[in-house]
Amino acid sequence: MDFYRRADHAFPELPPDIPRLAQIIGGVLVHRDCTAAFGFDLPPERRDEANTRDLAAILTHLGSLAPRPPQERFAATCRDFAVLLVAMLRAQGRPARARAGFAGYFAEGWYDDHWVAEVWQDDTWRLFDAQLLSAEPGTYTKLDIDPTNVPRDAFLVGGQAWLECRAGRRDPATLGVHSANLSGMWEIQGNVIRDLAALNRDETLPWDNWGLIPIHYDKLPPEDVALLDDLAAVSAAGGPLSKAQEAYHSDPRIPWPGAA
Repeated sequence: MDFYRRADHAFPELPPDIPRLAQIIGGVLVHRDCTAAFGFDLPPERRDEANTRDLAAILTHLGSLAPRPPQERFAATCRDFAVLLVAMLRAQGRPARARAGFAGYFAEGWYDDHWVAEVWQDDTWRLFDAQLLSAEPGTYTKLDIDPTNVPRDAFLVGGQAWLECRAGRRDPATLGVHSANLSGMWEIQGNVIRDLAALNRDETLPWDNWGLIPIHYDKLPPEDVALLDDLAAVSAAGGPLSKAQEAYHSDPRIPWPGAA
């Protein structure tokens, strides 16, 4: 079994358990679309904080991991919560990775574009929703989900969503960005590639577009649909790492242009 063990960031001494790590994350990040829960509106110019691609730049922006009032926290998206938790775990030598896909627990009958963390624990890969886990009590009271063990049918990684929709087992019109009323196979194909990138430690922004992503699904030639089928199978299986690397570099349009 291949794991991701290299630590990319230096952290102060951190607690060993994930809920306490999430508590630290919740003290420094706030989701840019959820600030009303804390009684304030995020100034429009601060929404751009979520375009901060590199975790090192986010940590520099924060200055420290000391807790602060919600108005002073980094204006993040779900991706940032997941990436920060993954980085903390990697710094402790624990196998962890970010996953891009769709969560079925935010809006009834809908799978929303979302990122979570995946951690090797008890001899299996287990999904942790870092955004929910780091939230202050009462923030997500209506969600019936265990953020420390998200079921695989509640969060679909990009490849699994693609395969299920291609097989007719799931309606692609129910997957996408609920707040923007965007759905369909074109939305899903982006997360097939972003999830494969994340398996290769390129945690892109949720809206990054490159290579095959901007080409609308309806305009993809059959050979590109077949390629996406193959990539989706690797994403759905979560690797192993050797296959994820091979798939990622199987076509020059697949790797994120900023990849090493």
